[in-house]
Amino acid sequence: MGEEFALEYADRRAKERGYEKYRIVYREFMIPAEGTVKLKAHNEIWLVLYIGWGLIVKSNYGRYDNWYTSNIIENSHEHGDHIEIINTRKYQRTIRFLQVILKTVNDNGSKN
Repeated sequence: MGEEFALEYADRRAKERGYEKYRIVYREFMIPAEGTVKLKAHNEIWLVLYIGWGLIVKSNYGRYDNWYTSNIIENSHEHGDHIEIINTRKYQRTIRFLQVILKTVNDNGSKN
């Protein structure tokens, strides 16, 4: 997913879920050879900006792998809740995300 599209998509998805405020964080991970990284992403949306060949991303939102969709740029690649990134190759690979942290307001007016 292209960065400009991801930023527009993030804004739209946050509002669709009822959040007017959110924070954007760029994340990059080096996944070790034949390794796995697990993330907890509750109250967050993670959008794949770049994914190295041979990586698989699985989450409660679905699955994305780079084999069949490598040339699709404007696809939503949205993940959240429990995310697992699997490297199926013998060399480390890189993945980049746009993390959208949805901000809530407590009853006392403080923000989370």
